[in-house]
Amino acid sequence: MRTRIPPFLLLAGLFALAPAVATAQQESYYAIRPGDRITLEIFSSAGQKIDVVGGERVVDRNGDIHLPFIGTFRAQGLDQNSLRSAMVAAYGSFYPDPVVNVKVELRINITGAVGRPGQYYVDPTARIVDALAEAGGTGAEFATYGNTIASNPRQIRLIRDGRSIILNLHPAEATQEALDLQIQSGDWIHVPPQTRSATRDNVLFWGSIVSLLSGVASLVLLATR
Repeated sequence: MRTRIPPFLLLAGLFALAPAVATAQQESYYAIRPGDRITLEIFSSAGQKIDVVGGERVVDRNGDIHLPFIGTFRAQGLDQNSLRSAMVAAYGSFYPDPVVNVKVELRINITGAVGRPGQYYVDPTARIVDALAEAGGTGAEFATYGNTIASNPRQIRLIRDGRSIILNLHPAEATQEALDLQIQSGDWIHVPPQTRSATRDNVLFWGSIVSLLSGVASLVLLATR
């Protein structure tokens, strides 16, 4: 005997599912911007890779990329699927039924107290925490210019479209909203060092001195035996 589901339960399920579907659609569509990196792979209908056309290209400040046999091509505003379709149409005049793979990555900069500061290209679906993990994370002490510094995950600064946003990404305190915040092309993430007190520095300094003197005394005792 089939169980009939009440209509109000079906409606409730649809409303509950709607936000997840909207989020998935939002993540699948990303409009290409200047500075993004596009990687193309093009194959003939016989499966032969066409290296002269493929490769990596960075979208210039005008939103264009330069393509062999085609010249300047407007990429800004297209999403990954639209760009793939445009490449198939453009190169279909040169290669019958080409197969095109397109990968779009966003350019960001990460500075401060992280393991590997620098410029990164990340997937459009990446979150801020994913990018920080790519740069070595924020949960340890790092050697910078001969000094050892600890990061301050409570005061991470995100510069986006000329605005400065402070994020608390401490593992025990970060909100789900902060953890889910996605990267945007051109983001600059700066992780400041942890403020160190004079007392802590003195303890570390004298601790290292005591450790050094203990080591020297041990060597002297071994030498006199």
